[in-house]
Amino acid sequence: MASGVLASCSPTEVGVSKLDNYVERLSTAAKTPVSDVASARMTKPPVINELPRKDDADTLTLIDFLALSGCKLQANIAKRNTTMGRNASVSQRLIFDLEFIRLAPACIGKLRSDEDNEIADLLEASLVSRTENLVHTLARGILGGTEWREFWRMPELLGEYPLHSSGDAAQSLWELSQRVKRFLNGTWSPSDENLEPLLAKVRVNAGGQLLRAAMIQERGLTKANGILRQASEAGMYCSQGERSEAGTISKTVVAKYFAGDVQAWSSAVAQRHYEINSPIIEMEAALTTALPDPYLSWAAARDVQLDALFSAPRQHVSIIQAALDNC
Repeated sequence: MASGVLASCSPTEVGVSKLDNYVERLSTAAKTPVSDVASARMTKPPVINELPRKDDADTLTLIDFLALSGCKLQANIAKRNTTMGRNASVSQRLIFDLEFIRLAPACIGKLRSDEDNEIADLLEASLVSRTENLVHTLARGILGGTEWREFWRMPELLGEYPLHSSGDAAQSLWELSQRVKRFLNGTWSPSDENLEPLLAKVRVNAGGQLLRAAMIQERGLTKANGILRQASEAGMYCSQGERSEAGTISKTVVAKYFAGDVQAWSSAVAQRHYEINSPIIEMEAALTTALPDPYLSWAAARDVQLDALFSAPRQHVSIIQAALDNC
């Protein structure tokens, strides 16, 4: 019975409740049982491994800090070589590298003017290495960091999602995508390097909520599709070329509980997808050359799941029409 299914859900699980109610009413109208459907699975994005460091980058730990006196870069190197710096997160190491790339040219120029060419050469080699590897450093620091993995963490329950979900994540993703462009173009400002507030907002699991909603919708509509196909094949919706009582009741169920209830929730979820998808596409496209195969495979599976937010309701409408409108 519908009441038994609904009682098993939290009363605040809006999406699950709407879909379960619709499925159970379709089942009752056509006297057709609900078939079980396996739940889809998605993991968090995989870690992006660090590139091996060249020796010329590692020799910076041996620089005589007195020779860097007057260089703003000195503080950057000092922070790197503290215990906290050596154990920094990948996003913090990205911030260190961005600051290094921005400050190194002025320091190199000063050292050469002071004829301290040996240390200038070390800094220049490191600058070249860090600049060449920046796309990978960005990919690892942003798309391989703990904040990004948290963004895609799926909750056990969605509650009233998407009613009370925040738009901060979408705005933060858009700003992050614009900064990635500036970093790769070499046109960023010191304020752009302050990534931690943006990443803190990304850490809220807006992506995971969206994935969970997509899976809930897919599972519910797959059950509904199964009922419609099975009942149609059994001749439950038509009798002697006319729509049967079961068919008439099912049409009412579709109009009231799918078109009037489930689709309102589904459309709001799809809107959340639209809000966050554009900056995600931009960031991943900009960093694609540094993304390893496991990440690309994960992203492809993710996109299939999210694309169903738009395709699954359309497919369900086609199945409704085939089952109920062809007597």
